[in-house]
Amino acid sequence: MEKNVSQQLMSRLINHIMSDSSDECVNSITEPASFFTDTERFEKERQQFFFDTPQLIGFSGTVSELNSFMTVECMGIPIVVTRNGLGELKAFINACSHRGARVAEGKGNKKTMSCGFHGWTYNLDGDLVGIPKENCFDLEKEGKKLESIPIAEVHGLLLVGLSKNITTSTLKNFLSPLDAHLEEFDFSQLENISTRKFNVAANWKLIVSLSHESYHFAKLHGKSLAPVMTSHSVFDEFGWHTRWAFPLKGIEDWAKKPMCDWPKRLPGAISHTLFPGTVIVVNSKDAQIIRVEPGSTAGDSVVYYLGSCAKGDSVEDSLQSYNFGGDIFANEDLPAAEQCHQGLMANGADIIIGRNEPVVQLWHQRWHNALKD
Repeated sequence: MEKNVSQQLMSRLINHIMSDSSDECVNSITEPASFFTDTERFEKERQQFFFDTPQLIGFSGTVSELNSFMTVECMGIPIVVTRNGLGELKAFINACSHRGARVAEGKGNKKTMSCGFHGWTYNLDGDLVGIPKENCFDLEKEGKKLESIPIAEVHGLLLVGLSKNITTSTLKNFLSPLDAHLEEFDFSQLENISTRKFNVAANWKLIVSLSHESYHFAKLHGKSLAPVMTSHSVFDEFGWHTRWAFPLKGIEDWAKKPMCDWPKRLPGAISHTLFPGTVIVVNSKDAQIIRVEPGSTAGDSVVYYLGSCAKGDSVEDSLQSYNFGGDIFANEDLPAAEQCHQGLMANGADIIIGRNEPVVQLWHQRWHNALKD
């Protein structure tokens, strides 16, 4: 019997637990504090890594039905995603052509969207189809469509482009190095069930790195994650993207059982990080997305934590998993990132990234290599 991706990761993790080891780098490295605090670098990253790079905004199962829609924000841009009556997927700036107010909120199923300010109405193709007291306006409705942006559905994930130089082809090819690894999880069956938004006083790269090492589990998560998960981990590279996995305690017991009885999903967590730092956390049942964006300064970030549920599954069970991880992230991880940024601003010292933090090292290399000029 050939092992699937999750079972291959299980084998590697079990071997590490037996030998009390993990995938590691050859050396530790240092990084200057300016990597997180320099304003010029921050502005370049903001433009190149976010506006000029495809962005993941959610699971396509949320808009799998005809005449459905969902709304999100990405880099401060309000977006509405629709699937019209023909099944065509589209995305628009969620701003009415009258005054700029939003034409949709949340998610749902309907054939038209209406601005909550004055009631201008649009269909799911972005066409303006209704204006209250239309005789008061000197305009042609055809010239007042919602502004479209490129979107693609890839392995059940929704990717958008925030600048004109990103094409649909670019979006469709963005995840190609991960094709064989993502298709196993069938994200198209997942739909967004809840989102938390955080404003965090820390550089965005410090926050992304929270999802790239388990060295902190024993101390920072001593009463939350540490009792149920080990710090053993494995990682892999896929072009600009990475995969990092760590197990639940007791996973080594599966070594005593025939492989045909092994679970199809890893008893633990698999974090796929898409450039420049959006993380898809896959667990034994569903998945969450952690989307970190730079704020207005090098010391501010906006973080979205999205939960999902597979169609037909118990929303309550998925919410329990989502809230467990979300509470740890909000109450333990994010305050630690804020402390780190405050400390770097105060002492200006280099940080140290150990051999046991290989994925953190990989992403620092990627961020260095990707930045132009």
